[in-house]
Amino acid sequence: MPTLENCLFHGLPAVRLCAPDGASATITLHGAHVVSWKSAAGVEQLYLSPNTRFESGQAIRGGVPVVFPQFNTRGVLPRHGFARTCRWAMVEKDAADAQAGDACRVTLALQSHKVIKALWPHAFGCTLTVALQDNRLVLTLTVSNRGADTFSFQAALHTYLAIGAIDSVSLSGLDACTFEDCTASPPVLQPHTPLKPYEAIDRIYFQAPAQLQLHSALGLVALEQSGFNDVVVWNPGGAAAASPPDLPRDGFRQFLCVEAARIGQPVQLAPGENWSGTQTLHAARAAAAGS
Repeated sequence: MPTLENCLFHGLPAVRLCAPDGASATITLHGAHVVSWKSAAGVEQLYLSPNTRFESGQAIRGGVPVVFPQFNTRGVLPRHGFARTCRWAMVEKDAADAQAGDACRVTLALQSHKVIKALWPHAFGCTLTVALQDNRLVLTLTVSNRGADTFSFQAALHTYLAIGAIDSVSLSGLDACTFEDCTASPPVLQPHTPLKPYEAIDRIYFQAPAQLQLHSALGLVALEQSGFNDVVVWNPGGAAAASPPDLPRDGFRQFLCVEAARIGQPVQLAPGENWSGTQTLHAARAAAAGS
């Protein structure tokens, strides 16, 4: 049977999901941040920086940060909005569901307070549901408009995937796409090109395919998304100047961010409406012979 337990993660209140097949996920109430996801074989699928600061008001480097209601600096709010640094609360937990293949899940809700209201004066609801099922991690972000006026927002699940070694990585499914190269100043649109290890990668693929595959030293990870129509691919590369201060000097070698996002066309949410975006990650597995 699936289980859910309250725990502490580096001193932060958290919940831990354990699926019947042995897979597990740990989510901090700080930011509704998925800080660990282990496959049924016990292999960690996410990268978490050992230099991150597990403190109130600080963003966690790695795992799956929730970006809402602004992406990066594309607006007047703090970078990537406020969801990843605010307190969330567990509002729902599910036991085994025969119709869902013995999935186990938990839903957390962003707790509105005066700081959020001062930054973004809209009546809204925001939840993240984290589910484990058949060696998959399913993340669903839902936003509701509880006010009388339409508002717009951007969102992303800033997923740090563990890869073993950056020079082992290839990402398929984007060959026919163009991307905004955010390493250029100003950013420029260009056709997809293969990722180059050790170089800074900061790409936004607008209107991206719903299914991608990431190949790395840890195996093949399949990614699917719905509701989100953009994909962000990010790695700071080997240049010291580009590396965030909470990331080890060689940390870039161990992850690639592949983010389900809604950036180019922000969601316009009318009063009483809801929006949901989902990213599904299939745990790394060895590629089939000859593939």
